[in-house]
Amino acid sequence: MPFASATRAFVSRCRAATTVAVSDPTEQCLQDRFALQAFRPSQRDVIDAVLQMRDVLCVMPTGAGKSLCYQLPAVLQRGVCVVVSPLISLMEDQVRQLRARGIDACFINSSLSPGARRETISQLDNGFEGLLYLAPERLATGELDAVLNRLGVKLLAIDEAHCISQWGHDFRPEYSQIGIFRERLGNPPTIALTATATEDVRADIIRLLHLREPHIVVTGFDRTNLLYEVRRPETGKDRDRAVTRILTDQAGTGIVYCSTRKGVEEVAAWLGEAFKGRVIVPYHAGMDMNDRTWAQDQFMKTPGSVVVATSAFGMGINKPDVRFVIHYNMPGTIEQYYQEAGRAGRDGALSRCVLFYRSQDRSTQQYFIDQIGKDNFDTDFRMIKELKEHAQQKLDLMVRYATGHQCRRQMILNYFGDDADIGACECDVCRRGTAIDLDAPIPESTVLLVRQLLSGIARVNGKFGIKAAAELLGGVESERAIKFRFHEMPTFGLLKVRSLKDISRMLERVSEAGLARQTRMQDSFGMLVELTPAGVAVMRGESKPPGLLADLEGVRVEKSSRKARQGVPDDVELDVDAKDRFERLRAARSRLAREKEVPAYVVCHDRTLRAIALRVPQSLEELETIKGMGSMKVAMYGQSLLDAMR
Repeated sequence: MPFASATRAFVSRCRAATTVAVSDPTEQCLQDRFALQAFRPSQRDVIDAVLQMRDVLCVMPTGAGKSLCYQLPAVLQRGVCVVVSPLISLMEDQVRQLRARGIDACFINSSLSPGARRETISQLDNGFEGLLYLAPERLATGELDAVLNRLGVKLLAIDEAHCISQWGHDFRPEYSQIGIFRERLGNPPTIALTATATEDVRADIIRLLHLREPHIVVTGFDRTNLLYEVRRPETGKDRDRAVTRILTDQAGTGIVYCSTRKGVEEVAAWLGEAFKGRVIVPYHAGMDMNDRTWAQDQFMKTPGSVVVATSAFGMGINKPDVRFVIHYNMPGTIEQYYQEAGRAGRDGALSRCVLFYRSQDRSTQQYFIDQIGKDNFDTDFRMIKELKEHAQQKLDLMVRYATGHQCRRQMILNYFGDDADIGACECDVCRRGTAIDLDAPIPESTVLLVRQLLSGIARVNGKFGIKAAAELLGGVESERAIKFRFHEMPTFGLLKVRSLKDISRMLERVSEAGLARQTRMQDSFGMLVELTPAGVAVMRGESKPPGLLADLEGVRVEKSSRKARQGVPDDVELDVDAKDRFERLRAARSRLAREKEVPAYVVCHDRTLRAIALRVPQSLEELETIKGMGSMKVAMYGQSLLDAMR
């Protein structure tokens, strides 16, 4: 066929396809009202079910377009669509966007003044047709029941529906009113939406909302553009250095999650000092509402900004170009980690998700578990016990993720029951090629080593922690060993050919594999260690160790990542060029000291400047090897010192 004829035929086919698309009211609404050309995977399936007046449970990952699944049907059906959402900022953003498209929308939450709330209710009274966003705490008052029943609710949408389940990672008591609220409205067709819901949480959502034979759509949990990585720094300073390097390498927008408010404030403070030219803001629930709003605005509108936050930040934040998410501390569940890490790369571009894990993180999460039920005076002790056990199981699985030697993506999919095939993974385990074959036979020497480690734990018998068990197995004649007669036990010195750090790490691995458990001391962050039933069986030779421990014999604790510091003896004579560099460095130090309003020695001592002048480092990395120049000083002053020598 000639080229011109082929072109005409192609154009004709395109026009025909366009005609078909536009003749479909759903497609036409997508293009005309939402300015989108095509549905994302599974959106059309969900929307069709909603338009058929069916109850729907929709589980889609962050950034997959859940909002459209109720907004588009609301436009087509007309009438009132009530959207229950726990997020004030999300409500306001979505209402603003809908109004910009000419779609009627309003919200009622605690941010409205009494006058603004009365005005909104009056608007409803006058025959409102559109989307009404409500905070869940507004449902219990019943103030809107009469007007909503008079208008007739066509659709009820529950955003972040996992919050209704006590077994979920983000249970909110006010969500328990939604099922009753739905009944008061006459049980309108309902769509429940969430990005994170395991099978038990999905069952809870259906039961508590009284969904009738719901159409269930689970689109999968695999985020192929996210590069998952776990790091296990030996010290807190090692972790801080690593975070500094990530922010230095990554110029894009990022989030740093901490497990406590105090941690947020501390990390935001030193990052702010280290990266003076970059917007770095804290965010946690203890801050004043105006301060939180300001911090969120700075993060949303400033390129390359970084927010340091607790889990209070992020749900519903629509910023597609987040290039990295760092977890400074390990969260308590894989659901929470998946949701928070999933705020990276919503635009589909490659993004980093780095989780730092230290054993103290487990202690912190254990403390949170111990607090369950303490503020509830009408306590159902059986329920509290079940909640704690459930939270403990989820924490154990989170620790296994952080310490495991399997593909990170595969572990996440396994957790959510997603059987999708994974190919060309770029997680840290797959990049290193260190994934363990869980079905491979374990060498007998490794089996013996595991049993020796377990026997050491059995001897401390839940009265001491891993450090004491390591000292026992390592044959350390400490004051504790003498006081508690460790040296008389048959396991004393059983592994003395190993270093204490190696033995401690192996004991951690045995615990992480489920053969031992660590429990928090009463009113303390210290941890005790004891065998689990599975550990007892392995120690007695009744069963084999799990495949996760196949590489245990090769465990060696790496030395601190800090490089050997290079100094210069005070009596070393500097040549003419080195003296010139030294004087220029001193001038630069004086300028920096004036800018920071600190004494010159706080920037660095003369002996450090002498070492720099003699060694002549060519990069920030080389500068960090100079004695007296840590990562913080390099981040704050390094470039100025290098420039001074040039």
